[in-house]
Amino acid sequence: MKIFSTAIRATLAMIGTAFALVLGALGINASITEAIAAPRMFYAAQCFGPSDANRARYIAIRDRMYGARGLGRHDIARSLELLLADIPLELRWADGFGNLVVTGGKNDLLTNYFKGSSYTAAFYVGLVDNASFSAIAAGDTMASHSGWIESTAYSNANRPTLTLGTASAGSIDNSAAKASFSINATATINGAFCTTNNTKGGTSGTLYSAGSFGSTRSVINGDTLNVQVTLTV
Repeated sequence: MKIFSTAIRATLAMIGTAFALVLGALGINASITEAIAAPRMFYAAQCFGPSDANRARYIAIRDRMYGARGLGRHDIARSLELLLADIPLELRWADGFGNLVVTGGKNDLLTNYFKGSSYTAAFYVGLVDNASFSAIAAGDTMASHSGWIESTAYSNANRPTLTLGTASAGSIDNSAAKASFSINATATINGAFCTTNNTKGGTSGTLYSAGSFGSTRSVINGDTLNVQVTLTV
């Protein structure tokens, strides 16, 4: 049935194109509308954390590292980062989920890709808190999303950048540079979202998409939550 339906659509498209050419030859204006689906994102998340025996030391070094970065002491921050890397992390949980591309995200795609003449992509990943969560809606924007709030339970100064690799076979992802969150509090995470603004907890920018885990996920101080995002068309 799927093959038959595909064949019908292809035939109708050919007929429509031919019809438009005939009308054009006769001097009659005609338009053809092609529907496209906005690229959906699949989020694959992994949560790592030190063992109970190493957690307090890990947190102390991490907090000193972020403090040094904030003071511009990047030499000290780098040394602390190397100490942090020596503490082994264990996989606590892994999960994945699809998402809803909101109306504002679709409009942004059409405006900047198909209509725009000069555009540089800049996207960032944020976390959806489970507190007060009810639903993610097509009409959600960064300024207004009454069904959910953002979780800022991490030490990063900004939302992590979505750094995509090279597109292949109609798909692209950030597997080489996952969005990493350094968790600094106990929280329950409902999902994640993608936006054009990196301000942690901010309401500016364009919300492209958001989604929820199949079930909520817990994180605690000292965890590292890595999020891989895959777009497929």
